[in-house]
Formats: sequence, structure tokens, C-alpha cells
Amino acid sequence: MRVLLVDDDNALATLLASQLTNSNYIVDCVADGETGWAYASTFEYDLIVLDWMLPGLDGVRLCQRLRKQGYDIPILLLTVKNKQIDKIEGLEAGADDYVVKPFDMNELLARIRALLRRSPHEAESVLSWGELCLDPLSCQVRYKGQLVSLTAKEYSLLELFLRHAHQVFSATTLLSKLWSSDEFPSEATVRSHLRRLRQKLHQAGAPTDFIETIHGLGYRLKSLAVEMPRIADATGLDGRSARYLDGLTQAWQAHKGENLARWQTLLQIARTLKEDGLSEQQQVQAVQIAHRLAGTLGTFGLMAGYRLSLQAEQQLLQFDLQTGKPISAAQSAQFYAIVTALGHALDDLPKLVYPVDDAPEAPTVLMVDVNGMSYIQQLMAIAVAQGLNPTIVASVKAAAKRLSLEVPLQTAPELLAQPPNMVLVNLVASEINAVLDASILQKLLHFIERLAQRWPHLPIMVITTQADFGNRLDLIRRGGVLVLEYPVTPAEVLAAMSQRLYMDARPSKIMIVDDDAHCLKRIVQLLHPWNFEITPLTNPQRFWMLFNQVRPDLVVFDVEMPHINGFELARVLRSHAQWQHLPIVFLSVHSDHLNQEKAFALGADDYITKPVQGRALATRLLNHLKRAANDNRRPA
Repeated sequence: MRVLLVDDDNALATLLASQLTNSNYIVDCVADGETGWAYASTFEYDLIVLDWMLPGLDGVRLCQRLRKQGYDIPILLLTVKNKQIDKIEGLEAGADDYVVKPFDMNELLARIRALLRRSPHEAESVLSWGELCLDPLSCQVRYKGQLVSLTAKEYSLLELFLRHAHQVFSATTLLSKLWSSDEFPSEATVRSHLRRLRQKLHQAGAPTDFIETIHGLGYRLKSLAVEMPRIADATGLDGRSARYLDGLTQAWQAHKGENLARWQTLLQIARTLKEDGLSEQQQVQAVQIAHRLAGTLGTFGLMAGYRLSLQAEQQLLQFDLQTGKPISAAQSAQFYAIVTALGHALDDLPKLVYPVDDAPEAPTVLMVDVNGMSYIQQLMAIAVAQGLNPTIVASVKAAAKRLSLEVPLQTAPELLAQPPNMVLVNLVASEINAVLDASILQKLLHFIERLAQRWPHLPIMVITTQADFGNRLDLIRRGGVLVLEYPVTPAEVLAAMSQRLYMDARPSKIMIVDDDAHCLKRIVQLLHPWNFEITPLTNPQRFWMLFNQVRPDLVVFDVEMPHINGFELARVLRSHAQWQHLPIVFLSVHSDHLNQEKAFALGADDYITKPVQGRALATRLLNHLKRAANDNRRPA
């Protein structure tokens, strides 16, 4: 099986190519999109593994070009982009699967095997022909139960014949399928490998012409009188994880030096930022370094470094150098703290990691500090070291812009900034004079009110010197959720912050299916303040594919839709044992009792009539989500 790997990260590409080669795949590696296009359009591949962020032509555009030109090769998109909207964009571009860095190598190889099995000519699991069995998972070959030891190339030849049992392959075709583009063997090389393969099979008891020569045409498996290729179960090898971790550690030691060099460049840029500012060229360079470090460190299981690299990249992208807007002292201090912590993370040892979907992103915290208090900068540095993603803003205006408070509520959600997981508002003037100026205090209190109105479920932490009952009640009424009395140690602040942040590890995922695009957009707008992770879909025919990618916590169906109606979609879900208790809500213009009775008979949890107010809709959805969560926690 021949695989094209397109990735500009040398360390990751080397590791992945090594694993694929060890699994008996033929691998071609290229480092940019245009070269990937040249290879894909020139050679024949069974699978393409494609990074998103590539020099020049990026992975998504390359995927689109391949599909537009009619190439139906399975494509697996590999990237650090883990937002739901990114996954949808990648799949819509034509990718067959989407794997987020960092990934578990065994899972990635399993996904590759699954994609190859979907090809109409690929068999599954163990391949058999007569008394011969080949297990693609363990890469073992047996004849009448006896293990046959083969070289990688001999194994690849035999696997190709078994997967295409009745096909005749010429020597030229075998060369194009089983030798990488940087090898230049002759047809005599093919004949030599075939001769040795026949000898080894014969020594195990197979006929000498098990692979027969069709003169003038090529080679194929000798036909069987009765038996046809069949599928059997495969089992993995014991100790595979331990061996993989050992190989991962060795690979990291080989590539650690180049990643340290990348970090040192990033550290120098961080120092320059603190002292002299940042040029556009340095910004581009730093973004590329941080992005590459994230992909590499995540793959090697250095999860703290992976998260810090992502934070560094995200902050760099927030710097607006083209408008000449200066970078604040708080921003430069934050970036320097992130890069410093990243350096310590490089001393960690590789670990086997779970897919990134099982490990939530670092929670984001927006810290509003109008007085530039050094206490808040200390708090930020400690938060970074403990795995949070804090950002300091130095004015109410900047905070309002970051939180979209100036934008009308009916604005399309995609035009709004994604809210952080928590907002901290500092009402303390300084370590020496703690009392805040009255006018500034009123601005901050008004900001808290507006923030709570715009993002009603966003937790707001307030640090204040005045935390008696009356002031605490006033702050709670304005929208504060946590009120801490200053002086309070950074450790105490972080403890309260973490306790609140991890109460809800991730936003609830809701999938809404409605063929009316205008109505769908309006519903998404109405629900935006509640911070749901919403996947809208106008084409019900794509529901099952997208549903299995998103795996939502709740689904909302319109009733009448072309091709497949909402009732039929509900039946499909309820027919699956895993989704018999998933909350299903119907949202329809039809208010008649017949449709409502039909919906509840199918197992719907609610039936809501359009039009509906955003708060009312959100409240009903939240109630169903809470009820489902409680049911899942209840002991059987």
C-alpha cells in the first residue's frame, strides 16, 4: 500500500514515515502543498496524509484541488486545529477523516487502515488465500499455521496480490505501486523479490507457482479450485504500547535539539518584544515556530509544551502590527511568561497520549486590570505555569471589544469573538493604595453589568477590597459569580478559578438540522450568548456522517425537510442502541397536536413551536442537557 505524506514538520514526518514503513506501507514524504499536488497527480497512491498548515498551498486547498480534479483517493487531514468549525471545514473540503495533533499513533494507524478498508477493492482484517493468511495488523504471514518470515518488500508484494487476488500485475505496475519515488529499481529487481518470495512460501509448504507468471502480462495469485479470499479476525501483539513508547522516546532524543533551537529563537523574539517591540517579519517567524512546536510536542506526548505552544501562537496572532498599534506591557509580559514556561516543558519525557478530543483545551481567562497592577501580572504568570490560558486587557474599552459588548445582539455569531471561559475583573487600584478612583470603579461596575447581560452563563470573578455583605450583594446582582476579598494570594485566586472552570469542562454540543438557512442562522444567533458549541446543517442527507463526527449532546430537528424529514432522522437515531437516550428536540412551525404526538411517540424529548425567544429556547435546551447529564451520572 502506497501512502503520500505531506507535512513540513521534519521531526513529525520522520516519525510518522517510520511508523508507516514499519507497518509495511510504501511512503513518499514531501514538505509543501505544491509538491504534494505534483506527486499526487503523477503517482498512484492508496492514501494521502495531509497537514493543514503547509507553505504555499495549504492542506485544505490541496484537498479541494484534488477533489475538483476527480481524485477519489482517501485523504486524512492532520492538524493542530481542533475547533469544531475547523473540522467541518476540513471535511467539507473533501477530507475523509480529520485527526488532531497530538494523536495516539496506534489510533492514527487504525484510522489509516479503516480508510483503506473503505476502498471498494480493499479487504478487511486478515487476508486469506487457500492455506495462506496475512494479518495486516500484526504484519504476520502464516502458511498452514507456520510463520513465514518476509522482508518488508516481500510482504508488500504478497499483500498487494492478496488484496487484488484475481488481478494481473505487470513488473512496471508493481514498481509504481511498491517502490517510493526516490528509489530507482529495474524490472529485474521486481523479479528478484518475487523469486525470493516464492522460495520462502514454498519452504513453508506452498506450491512453487503460488504466485504464477502470466507470460506477456505479469503476475498474479494462482487460482484456487474452491476457496476464495476470506476475512478473519485479527488480534494485536502484546507489549505494542511499550515498544511504541520506547521508539517515541528515542525519536524525541534524536529531534530534541532542533526543537530546543526553535524555542531559543522564540525566546529571543520574546525578549525583543519586551524591550524593542516586534517586526512583522519576526511575528510571522514566531507564529510558524510556535505552530510547528505545537504539532511536534503534541505528537511526542509533551502535552504541557503542546498547550503552551498553542497559547504562544494564539497570542502572536492577536498582535495587530499592520495598523501600528503598540503591544502593551501586559501583552509582552504574558508572551514572555508563556515562552519561558515552554522552555521548562521541553525537559519532559514523551508519554503515550490520548486523542486531543479527550483532553480539553487550556481554559481561557480574560483579566481586566485598568491600573497595570504587578499583582495581576504575577497571577497571570502562575496561571500559565498551571496550564491556563490567561490574557490581560488594560482598559474597559479593550475588554468590551474583546467580548463583543459593542456589537448588536442580532449580529451573526461568526462575526463575534469567542468568549473566554472566565473573566476576572480587578477592582483594586494598587498594592499601596488599594482604593479605586470612583469614576473608574463605576465604569468597571457598569462593564460587569453589560458583560453579564451579553454572556449570561460566563463566570465573572471580582477581586475587591470591599467585600462586606452589602458590596458582595451588589456585585452579585450586577452579574458577579465569584467575589474575592483583597489581599488574597495568587494561589487562592487560582484555586477558586480552577474549581469554577472545571465545573463545566466543555460547552454542550448541539446539532441543529433545518433546511431553511435563514431560520437556521437566526436560531444560532439566538443561542450564541449561552456558549453552546453549535453545528448547523441544512442538508439532512449529510446528517449521519456529520453526526458521527460531532457526536453532539443534543439534536434539534425541523419536521419538514426535503429528501429526509425530521421524524425519519429521529427514527434513525433511536434505532441505534448508543443513541436511544440522546435528547431530541423538534423545532417546527407546525403547532398541531398530530405532529406533536407523532414526535413524542418517536421518542422526542420536546416539541417547540416557531417562532421562539432565545432565552426560552436556551432554557429548555439546558434543562434537557442537565437531565441527560444527571441520568448518565445516576448508578445503574
